[in-house]
Formats: sequence, structure tokens, C-alpha cells
Amino acid sequence: GNTLECSKKPVQQMILDSLRYWVVELQVDGFRFDLASILTRDARGEPHETGPLLEMITNDPVLRSVKLIAEPWDAVGLYQVGSTFVKYKRWSEWNDRYRDNIRHFIRGGGRPGAFATSICGSNDLYGPNSPCSSVNFVTAHDGFTLRDLVSYNFKHNYANGEDNRDGANYNESWNCGVAGSTEQKEILQLRQRQMRNHLFALMISRGIPMLLMGDEYGHTRGGNNNAWCQDNELNWFLWDQLAENQDLYRFLKLLIRFRKQNPVLHLNRFYQEGDIEWHGREPLK
Repeated sequence: GNTLECSKKPVQQMILDSLRYWVVELQVDGFRFDLASILTRDARGEPHETGPLLEMITNDPVLRSVKLIAEPWDAVGLYQVGSTFVKYKRWSEWNDRYRDNIRHFIRGGGRPGAFATSICGSNDLYGPNSPCSSVNFVTAHDGFTLRDLVSYNFKHNYANGEDNRDGANYNESWNCGVAGSTEQKEILQLRQRQMRNHLFALMISRGIPMLLMGDEYGHTRGGNNNAWCQDNELNWFLWDQLAENQDLYRFLKLLIRFRKQNPVLHLNRFYQEGDIEWHGREPLK
């Protein structure tokens, strides 16, 4: 796959030369490193809290001003969310704990404390840094789309040719009462509310919001949560669907405007005592 022997000096030089070329010649302003934890493994495959290549990328004079985003795990089980990359103040990282906490709470599974911590910037993970260490997301290119998150309890990956063995089994999803497509008005209305709930939580959370392309109109992959191999309507952006789903699109645009107009939602610091009040279903008087 895409896993490299990052402890070897020629490989390290190739990676650095490539990054510098993209910055200097192509004017790329940032990088998201897939399975980034491989950068920290040594020649024996053992993980380190830093790693020479990670040090070189972080401190390189050509790369000093670009954005650095890590997917802080790798293909062989090394999981470093909130630990290794954020020791360097320059790095942000995909926060899959945020994803799971938001999904679990909105699905109806409880954990209000974890939900609150997540929308406040995940201080439990990034306390020494800032909320901007966390790239917040509910959906990504891997896994269910937002529409499928509220339409399927289980993955439907048979079209991938692996007898539905591929893709994650743990999705924190809920089909709202019926699997897949339906004409039941009450189910469709509930799904629309749930999609809005997820988008609302994402846009009021401290940190960096990340939106999956197509979620703005409710793109569906028919329950396929590992559709990387599908070069068809499962992955294509469907402009006709955007035109047909203007209500959801308008809702998201208003959320983005609301976030931009309220600096408290995107300040680069955690909430302090007195900044926020918590209440139940009825607001405090």
C-alpha cells in the first residue's frame, strides 16, 4: 500500500524533497498525511514519540509556514491521537474521538460529558495546546456519508467484491427506523433533523471543522462505507442532487455564516470559567 520505510535516509530525503517541491514550485500551502504514524516508526517498526522524519518535517525551513495535518494512526495499529504530533505546536490532527462522541450522543446513546468536551475543543486531548490542534469531523472519505449515517445501521459493501468483509463495522449510526431508502414521511423528516443536528454540532465546536464533500446535499452511497474502489455515482459529486436539496444546503450555509459572525466559536483557546453556561432542555433564567 502507501506505507513507507520512513526510517531509511533515502526515503526520508525523497519525502522532504517532494514536500519542498510541492511548496516551492506548485505553491501548495499545506499537507494532510495519510496514516501519518508511520513517520514515527524506526527500522524495526517500533514507534517513537517523535522520530527523525517528523522532526525534519516540522523544523524544515521551506516547510515552516505550511499547514501540517496528521491522520494520527497507521495501517498496523499504531494510534497516536492527542499524543505525538500535537507535541509540536504546528501540527493539527484528525480527531476520530470527536467523531465518535458526536455520533454517539446524537444517535441517542448518551455520554453528554464526552459530547460537551468535544464541542468545547477536546481539552482532554489538546489541553497543553489549543482547540485548533483538533480537526473536527463527523464524516470523512472513509466510512458512511452523513446521509448514510442516519439511514443505515450496518454497512452494505457487497459491491466492493469482498463479501462485505471490508470497511468498518463500528459506525455509531442509526437508520431512524427503516434501512435505506423509504417513502415514509416521518422517517425522512427525522433523518433531515438528524443530519442538521450533526452539522450544527460540527459548526459550533471549537477547533477546525472538516466537511465531507457531498454532505451539503445529503449524498448517499447506499450504505457503502468503503467506497474507495467505486468510480461511479457512489463517489461522484451529483450536481442535480445539490439542486434538489437546497434546504439542507441553505441550512449549512447559514451555519457557516453564523460561525464566522461569532468569534467565540473559533477563538484559538479553550473556554474559561464564565465563558459558557450549561443547562438542560430549558435555558437557565
